Amino acid sequence: MIGAVGILVFEGFRSLEHDHSVVASHDDALDAHQHHHQEASSVVHDDHSTAPPVSAFVDPNSPIQPILDLDNIDYAKAKIGWTLFKDPNLSSNNQVSCETCHNLQTNGAELIPVSVGVEGLGERNSLTVFNAVYNYRFFWDGRVNTLEEQLDGPVHNPVEMDSSWEEIKAYVNDSSAYREMFSTAGLDISVDNIVGSIVEFENALTTPNAPFDRYLMGDELAINNAAKRGWEAFQAEGCIACHQGANVGGGMVMQFGYFGQDKTGAERSNDLGRFSTTSKPKDRHLFRVASLRNVAETAPYFHDGKTQSLDDAIKIMGRSQLGRELDQETIVDIKSFLMTLTGDRPTILERLENE
Repeated sequence: MIGAVGILVFEGFRSLEHDHSVVASHDDALDAHQHHHQEASSVVHDDHSTAPPVSAFVDPNSPIQPILDLDNIDYAKAKIGWTLFKDPNLSSNNQVSCETCHNLQTNGAELIPVSVGVEGLGERNSLTVFNAVYNYRFFWDGRVNTLEEQLDGPVHNPVEMDSSWEEIKAYVNDSSAYREMFSTAGLDISVDNIVGSIVEFENALTTPNAPFDRYLMGDELAINNAAKRGWEAFQAEGCIACHQGANVGGGMVMQFGYFGQDKTGAERSNDLGRFSTTSKPKDRHLFRVASLRNVAETAPYFHDGKTQSLDDAIKIMGRSQLGRELDQETIVDIKSFLMTLTGDRPTILERLENE
C-alpha cells in the first residue's frame, strides 16, 4: 500500500489520541474531507481550480469515491501546459523538464529510487502526477496544499530545475511557438498564466475506469473474490483511516514508523520528513499519506524509493503503522485489492499525442 508514493496506514483515528505529534494530522483529515466536499458541491471554479466530478451512482458517504473523466478542462490551456511540462528549456541547463521525473508514458512518476535533476541526484522518490487534482497535500512532507504552490518547488530547487518563473516567462515570451499558443488560448504571457496552464494540464491527468471504481458503481464482476476480501481487510485492519477519498490517500500527513522506526524496513534512509523543513520536533518522520491509485504501477515505494516489492511494502505498513504482522493470506488479498485501483491512462494524453 504505497505508490511511488510511500504510505502511512494508521489504525483508525483512535490511534491518534495516543501521540500529540500526530494530532495535527487528524486536522489534516478533517480539512481534506471538507476540501473534497466543497469541491464536489461547488459549481463555480476560479482560474486555478478544477473540481473533480462526483459519481451519482456511489454512496456519497463511501470512504472511497471513483475517479471519473473531467469534463471542464480548458483544452487550449491544457495543451500549453502539456508543452511546458515536456520542455527541458524551463531548467537552467536546458536538460530537465517536468516529464524527466514524471514520465507520462508510464506511471506519471519514475521507475528509479530518486530523481536526477540539474545538480544530480535528489533525496526523495518522485510522486506520480496522475490524479493530482484529487490530492490535498503535496510533496512527501505535505507542506503545501495546491498544485500552484507545488510547482514552485521543483522550479526553484537547484537540485531539480534550478530556474525561476521570471526566467521561464522570458523564455516563453521569446518563443514564437509559445506566443501563438497563448494567443490561440486567449491568454497573455504571464507567470500566472504559465503556472495556470501547467496546473490545467495536470488537473486533466486522471485515470478513470479502474476495476474497483466499476465495482463501486455496481459492477459486482469487476473485481475477483480475492480483491473483495482484500477490500474488506483494508477496512478491517485500519488502512482506510488514512487511505480514503477518491485518491485513496493524498489528503493528510502521518508519522511513518508510529510503532517504531525499526519497523519501517532496514533499507530506509535517514530522512526525517517534515522535520527537515520545519525543524519542529513534533514533525519528525511526518510524511504525506500517499495515494494508492495505480500503486501496482508505481514501484519503487516510500519516500526514499528503497522498497521494490508491493508485498514487502504491505508488510512494512502492517508493522510500522498497524503494529502487527499481517498474515500471508491477508497480504495477498490486500495486494489483489490494490491492483484493482489501476485505471486507464489519462485520455487527454492520447488526444494531445495524436493531434
